[in-house]
Order: sequence, then structure tokens, then C-alpha cells
Amino acid sequence: MMPSIKYYIQSICVLLLCFSCVEEIPLESESEITNYLVIEATITDQLVKQRVQLSRTYGLEEEGPQPESNATINVNVSNGVEYEFEETNPGIYESISEFRALEDLDYSMQIITNSGTVYNSELEKLTPVSPINNLYVERGFDENGLEGVSIFVDTFNSDENSLNYRYEYEETYKIIAPLYSPQELVILNDDFDYPPNFFAGDTVEDIMDFFFLLQNRPEQEQICYNTVLSDEIILASTEELTNNDIDKFRVRFIGRNNYIMSHRYSILVRQYVQSQEAFEYYRTLSDFSLSESVFSENQLGFLEGNVFSVSNPDEKVIGLFQVSSVSEERVYFNYSDLFPGEVLPPYANSCDDFFTPILLKEDFFHNIIGSPVIDMLNQGFQFYDLTLSMDFNPFSVNPYVLVLESCGDCTVLGENIVPDFWEE
Repeated sequence: MMPSIKYYIQSICVLLLCFSCVEEIPLESESEITNYLVIEATITDQLVKQRVQLSRTYGLEEEGPQPESNATINVNVSNGVEYEFEETNPGIYESISEFRALEDLDYSMQIITNSGTVYNSELEKLTPVSPINNLYVERGFDENGLEGVSIFVDTFNSDENSLNYRYEYEETYKIIAPLYSPQELVILNDDFDYPPNFFAGDTVEDIMDFFFLLQNRPEQEQICYNTVLSDEIILASTEELTNNDIDKFRVRFIGRNNYIMSHRYSILVRQYVQSQEAFEYYRTLSDFSLSESVFSENQLGFLEGNVFSVSNPDEKVIGLFQVSSVSEERVYFNYSDLFPGEVLPPYANSCDDFFTPILLKEDFFHNIIGSPVIDMLNQGFQFYDLTLSMDFNPFSVNPYVLVLESCGDCTVLGENIVPDFWEE
């Protein structure tokens, strides 16, 4: 799984980005605004199936970007090799064979859309290799005085020239549902209404057994794992440094009350060495996103990358084709490693409340018209325990203790399958 900033770009593209020449342009019609091709293509020196993502910008009233499907994509190398891509998911293309970018070769990309429009990229070379030397965590405070944990990167650059870096991360954390029961309450009957004497002679236990089955869960839903990809542009440069080294650069800060650190946490950091052009592109994109008002009088036009339309030179294309060296490292830690003996952060949702709905409800004529227990189970509430109620009236008895869904079922917040890479 590769982190993507496609939606980061898309959210800004819909508001019109800026020309590299910083030229103010008027707002365009909705059809023009929503028809830009967006390209995200980074070829790396890792031996993998390389990935390209294509989509179209979208209007303010639309839900999200539209994948650009059925395109033909090739990456051409100056040594005569050509790599073909195939669409694996809507708008996502992967190289048919694994390959990695090599030094001293030129790479270019060609895209032919389903409509026959041809796009080419400029020639790009692999950026210098600069591995991550150290990835580590420290307890401390951020610039706003918030206590938490910082994830730092050290990179020692042997190249005499300054280097530019962009960082992405995947964070994975363990979730433990605090009010978990190994049993679940299954609805057997919910075909209301029933006449007043339908359960004549039955005990409350009989009625409970008619409507519900209390059984062991078919799979555990107490411990889960969730993975989140970075969605911000993280840049660093040695341009103004004397030794060309990245020292204690903070990639991620997590406040101490963030529940994702409650048990065990891991982060995989990827470091991309960027060309000057790519670095300026992302820096401009980042600066633009921080502007106070994208529709102010200082509104700029369109952010130009290195991909252009061969079929229509005046067509605007968003995105970048890069050939980057990449280095990645992973680190794990437990909350107790950095906050020994201290109270865990609060859970994702408050789990202080317990709910004891009545078993059945009736109308004025004593017809059985529903079950508050069934209503709450259908809303996602989870079984927690049986009560010790001695009430024998099904219209006032509260036989079950229920809790909020996320408090009793971790799969609301993650997946109950241990990731392949996970280490305890």
C-alpha cells in the first residue's frame, strides 16, 4: 500500500491552483474547472510494480475525484526498454512487470486516454540515493506546548550538493475494545406486531429465547489494527544547511492523549529524494493550501507540472512525473515505553455509558409492537452482559446490558487481522 497525496492535490485543484509563472487568471466555467487530468506518478529505485494514478478534477458540489479509466500508459527508458502499465483498479495503473529506476538513464511517460488524447512527460533521471540513517521516537513537546511523542528522521548525506526530501508515512496501531464480550446477541425474530396473548404462559426467559440467541462470536473482535496513510506534504531540504545532513527532522507528532498510541504503535516512513523541480512543485502546493482564502484577490491560477498534452498544447494538466530514489524504515513503540506507569489516553469514543433497554413494548391495546433491545442492536449497540433483574414483566424487564458499538467491537475502528509486518 503506497501513501498518496492525490486527494490532497484534488481538494486544492478544484479551487484552481497557480501557474508557475504566477500569472493571475479569471475563474473559468464549471465544465473547464472540472475536467483537468490529474496525474500522480513516481517511479522509484525499489524493485516493485510501479504505480500511476489518473483522475479528473471535480466541482464543489461533487463528492470526489473521478478516476480516469481505460488509459494506455508506458514508461520509456533511454536504453530502449519500455514498461507497460495495466489498470488494476479504477484510475490506478501498475506496471505489468516489476522494475526499478537505474542511475544515468532518462525516463519519460506517455499516457493515451480512452478518448485518444496523448500526454507526454519531460525526461527525468533518478535522483541521488540518500538512505534514512535513523528513525526514532522521543517524548517531548511540540511548538505549541502540547506534550506527546515525536517521530524523528536523521539522514547523513555524503553528496556535496544539497538534497531535497519529501516524506510519506503509514502508521499502524493496535486497538483494544474496552467493553468487549466474547458473546454476541443475535436477533432471531423481529416480525412485529404480535397479539396480546401471543406469549401467554411463557416465561421471560422463553420470550428472550424466542427473539434472541446469545452465542460465542464466530471470530474475536476485541483486538484490531488500523493503518492510516499520511495526507500532508512533508518537505525538508539541506539547501541552507552547512553539512548537508538532515538531523532530528520531525516527520510526525502525536499528542499524548491520542488513542492511537494507547497500546502499540508503528510507523513506516518513506523518504523520497526530490529533484529541485519536484521540490518546488510540492512546496508551492503546500504553501497554497495554507493560504487564508483561496478565493481572495491574490487567488492565483494553475500549478504547472512536467506533463503536457501533445494533442492540445493549451490544455492544462495537473501533476508530476518523478523518478525518485526512496528509503524506508519502520519503528515500533508501546505507550508504556514513553509514559511508564501513566494512565492510557482516552479511547476513541467515551465508553462510560451502559444501556439496559426493556425487552418489549406494547401499544394501547396491548399488542406487542416492538423491542427496544432489537432497535438498539440494529443501531449497532453490542451485547456486554446479562442483568440480574428479577422483573418478570417483559414490558419492564431489562435483561441485557448493551454498550456503544465501538466500545464492544473493535472492527468499527480497524481490522481484526494482524498485519503481516506486525511485531510485538
